[in-house]
Amino acid sequence: MDTLLLQTMADKLKAKLGDDLKGDFHHSAALGDENVHLQQIRTGQIDVTPMGSDAVQLDPSWAVFELPFLFGDRGDVARLLDGEIGEKLRQSMRAKAGVEVLAFGEMGFRQITNNVRPITKPEDLRGVKLRVPGSQARMLTFKTFGATPVSLNYGEIYLALQSGTIDGQENPLNDIVSNSMHEVQAYLSLSNHVYTPVTLVMNGSKFDSLSDAQKTLVKEAAADAAVELRKIGEQKDRDLLDKLKAGGKIAINEIDRPAFQADSAAIYASVEGIAGADLTKAVLEAAAAK
Repeated sequence: MDTLLLQTMADKLKAKLGDDLKGDFHHSAALGDENVHLQQIRTGQIDVTPMGSDAVQLDPSWAVFELPFLFGDRGDVARLLDGEIGEKLRQSMRAKAGVEVLAFGEMGFRQITNNVRPITKPEDLRGVKLRVPGSQARMLTFKTFGATPVSLNYGEIYLALQSGTIDGQENPLNDIVSNSMHEVQAYLSLSNHVYTPVTLVMNGSKFDSLSDAQKTLVKEAAADAAVELRKIGEQKDRDLLDKLKAGGKIAINEIDRPAFQADSAAIYASVEGIAGADLTKAVLEAAAAK
């Protein structure tokens, strides 16, 4: 979804500017991996790039996206990220890393699969060996709920599930299905425990060199692309869930969200130590306000 966000923005700019838009579009890892891109966007070797969870390496404030059960649905995502919270994050990223946040797209909501039992309440995770990304906050989240989190390269997940080296994993539905994880898992629990955005950023000096009219066009194209990507993500989630239900090979259940939220206090405190107390408080209060 990250490359699609960048491509969609470029297409929208092209539609507005025609031949006045000049530049090179590089797919995937043509210019290096995510760590290389983080350096290149700061030095101006590339002008625009999408960032996932790695954005926290440029600005610890992005740790707020590790707050479990922060977003209930994509309506909450739009309300927070396209509003005051998004602006606070933009200002923070510009101050700390010198890059301009153009828009927040999405990787999506993460769900839990495993071969032990359906996950309905926190205690259902006790003893489940679960692959998670290596972030400190994500590891703490599942330790808090009683699971045994395991850091494992993404490409190794399927074989580890198939062999029983791990019991389960957590990823967006698109990743679960596209990598056939559902074929070696018995239970899918719709937890929506973490929402990961794709942060589309531009080198700060490059952005500042644009005219006011150009800045407006760039931000409008990025914002429109982000909204479009969220709609695509929402529809894809529905389609994939329908596909899994029709297949009948994996049991699907909802979770007791309030029970998980009630057990998350220690996790929130940990994230506060990374992202900062003021921002974390503002994010939690904004998420709670309906």
